[in-house]
Amino acid sequence: MFAVLTLMSVPLVRIGLGNLVGIFCEKYFAPYTAIFAFSLWQTPVEVILQQVMLVPLYVFSLFWVAVFLHSLLWMARGKNASYAATLRCVCYTAPCLYLSVFPYSGTLTAVIYSSIFLGYSLKAMHCTEWRKVLPVVAMFFPVLFIMCNMLFP
Repeated sequence: MFAVLTLMSVPLVRIGLGNLVGIFCEKYFAPYTAIFAFSLWQTPVEVILQQVMLVPLYVFSLFWVAVFLHSLLWMARGKNASYAATLRCVCYTAPCLYLSVFPYSGTLTAVIYSSIFLGYSLKAMHCTEWRKVLPVVAMFFPVLFIMCNMLFP
């Protein structure tokens, strides 16, 4: 539930940041003002309703990401814990995606920070070695980058 609420709140944070950018009118944010302030096209109520409709997609994607990571760990012979432990690691990585609200390198920063956090948490949860966790995170990095660019353009 924590991860789903986090994923639902990222667009609302973008609206808030877009409105702040509109107030402060900084030149740094100028190319991204139209992207951030999409509250011009959608009211916050419409965004909330849209996010409520996307809850099943968020839940489904969290479960499938955990299945993907768990199977990669199994192939690397690093799986020493249950699927629920892997799902917990994926859910606790979700707040790192708040970094994607910043312009230019926000998505890349969010993906790198999520990958680092995911690597540490998988290593700790599964009590395995780095040589088994790092290839799994490296194989998952492009998948996470594509997902972040699709969800948070």
